[in-house]
Amino acid sequence: MKYEKDKDGNVYQIQRCPFCGMDVAEIWTQSERDESPIDPEMYAIVCSKFKKGCGALSGWFNSPQKAVSRWNTRVVI
Repeated sequence: MKYEKDKDGNVYQIQRCPFCGMDVAEIWTQSERDESPIDPEMYAIVCSKFKKGCGALSGWFNSPQKAVSRWNTRVVI
């Protein structure tokens, strides 16, 4: 389990990836990943491939709280 900050400085506890078991998940905002962001801002939790994770994605949500909640309640396979 790790702690991750969103762009506003709020801290969230993020569990390991339920697919690969890596502890490299992070909060992504759609505007950071897309040149033409939609409004309102969207958030996802991603098991970062840049940190040797598997790339699993929580899906996009309208708040970091919802993205973290969805990620943390996924069933481990």
